[in-house]
Amino acid sequence: MSISKPIYISYLCDREHFEKAFESSYAYHFQNSARRYIGWLFIAMAQFGVVAALKYGQIALLMLSTILLLYWYGLRKWIFKKRAMRAFENANFKERMIEIVVDQEGIREGDEILRWGEIDALIQTDKIFLLYHKGKELDIPFDGFRESEDINRFKKVAKSKGKLYV
Repeated sequence: MSISKPIYISYLCDREHFEKAFESSYAYHFQNSARRYIGWLFIAMAQFGVVAALKYGQIALLMLSTILLLYWYGLRKWIFKKRAMRAFENANFKERMIEIVVDQEGIREGDEILRWGEIDALIQTDKIFLLYHKGKELDIPFDGFRESEDINRFKKVAKSKGKLYV
């Protein structure tokens, strides 16, 4: 697949953008991870805890499983988001305009180029592309593309390079 003309992507990396990227990334990782089944274990523990509390008067398992359920389904995302937002506030890319050019060689930002072969994975979520390179996650929002046709061209080129996972 050849690109007849480069694809231009530009967006402001502000707090609002970062929060949207966090939500999409968190949802993707939670839905596509084996860790999502841990919550089921906590639910099963709560059921056994109810039985133990009613039948034997022992409430320790019920209390432990309730605390774990509250953490897993309530506090966990909040803690992760607070930690991510704190890291964003100290980041050097905060409030910076990101300008990316995608061509046959790779993805360019300024003088730096990330060649297609160096990209570990490129995953499409509902609002962003998650790009993985050397253990780091970068996001490319759909609203950063100049035209909606550019999103399709970007997907085609990434698929032709064997990098896009939907």
